[in-house]
Amino acid sequence: MLHNLVTGGSGFLGSHLADALLKRGEKVRALIRPTSNLAHLQNIDVELVYGDLDDIQSLQKAATGIHRIYHCAALAADWGSWKNFRTANVSGVGNILKAAVGAAVDKFIHISTADVYGHPDYPASETAPYRLRGWPYGDTKIEGEKLVWEYYHQHGLPVTVVRPANIYGPRSTTFVLEIMELLKSGSMIHLGRKPKPAGLTYVTNVVDMILKAADSSRSAGEAYNASDGSDITWRQYVDRLAEIAEVSSPRLVIPYRPAYLIGWGMEKIYSTLRIKARPLLTRMAVELFCTNQEFSIDKARQQLGYTPEVDFEEGMRRVEVWLDQINQKPR
Repeated sequence: MLHNLVTGGSGFLGSHLADALLKRGEKVRALIRPTSNLAHLQNIDVELVYGDLDDIQSLQKAATGIHRIYHCAALAADWGSWKNFRTANVSGVGNILKAAVGAAVDKFIHISTADVYGHPDYPASETAPYRLRGWPYGDTKIEGEKLVWEYYHQHGLPVTVVRPANIYGPRSTTFVLEIMELLKSGSMIHLGRKPKPAGLTYVTNVVDMILKAADSSRSAGEAYNASDGSDITWRQYVDRLAEIAEVSSPRLVIPYRPAYLIGWGMEKIYSTLRIKARPLLTRMAVELFCTNQEFSIDKARQQLGYTPEVDFEEGMRRVEVWLDQINQKPR
């Protein structure tokens, strides 16, 4: 029986991955922090191990007896201190890689992001170069991914990198709950006059690809983009959430260039005044909504036999059911 360690197991993607591993009859150990929300993990048969990415001893303990490590933990946001991002996405990655080598794991699956391509505004394949943009999330994910490749080449660690686009589904805070709150308050706006593909990736589709990559004998040393391969735009997605919330769709549209300048200006003001709260608009958010977020999944289709099972309509139906369950939808 396979024994798996899932970092970020209490998070959005990590909790869905834990569910899927358990359904396969495998053992799951979740690395959690004392402040983690355990609402979901407490109801499933997961071994909980307390630790932190900056505590190498706790990671070594968590990796003991493990066959596969799924590294889902990361700091993902469009605003925050560079120090915090580097701790989570760079030095934290280095620490879990050291623990993986020490435990002689069979496979290390690193969950990266399509943001490492730097929002190129075209459907980039895995051969596209890294592109630093000067904001912490994407840049530190690039640094972390480089460490993963170093451990593959220098230590022989069997690694596979999965680069999801924009993951949505039940338990999503960023792309479901936060947008729902903006819609309900009338604060949501559309960015960019020309609607662009959102690169939406239903959470269980990503999990399916991760597991196919973990099982594949040819995936070691490979990177795979993960998305649903659809052309659904942000406008279509936000309008569907508005329909679920039974509120009006956003009417205000800010073109790309003015929006980018506004985001840049707000970042400067918040940095100068040392305001810790997130600005109302950031450059990263503008790039996210105003550039083509669809990335080629041909490699995953060909090498892993990956096919997205949940389409947009079914994905949104499941989101609606979940929102109703947690009382976020009008009755």
